Amino acid sequence: MIIIYLNPNQSQKKYDEKLNEMLYLIEAYHFGDVTIVTDKSLHIIRDIVSFYKPYQFSVHSVHEFDSSPTMVSELILYMVNKLDITFTSIDDKLYFDQDNILEIYPKVFEQFKNPKES
Repeated sequence: MIIIYLNPNQSQKKYDEKLNEMLYLIEAYHFGDVTIVTDKSLHIIRDIVSFYKPYQFSVHSVHEFDSSPTMVSELILYMVNKLDITFTSIDDKLYFDQDNILEIYPKVFEQFKNPKES
């Protein structure tokens, strides 16, 4: 299973464009369930991920989260370290798994230094 996160606080057109782009890329290598999460609370996202235990969590950009870089990094670290989930951010070209776990904080903070339109 793959979980996709998209922020619901954007225009429907923008939301649909991002979702379609992500689904297109995922369909190239994944043939199972895809669950879409839109809750803004990182605590709820963490609970959802713990419950479903997907093998991958994808976002269009880390800027989709309405949270600080520290909170986003902590969420990613939890997914990768505790649940052995691969985290990908398509627009930011980020990929985190057990092999590059030490890169989470610096790379996420670098993305937040360069704000993007989410």
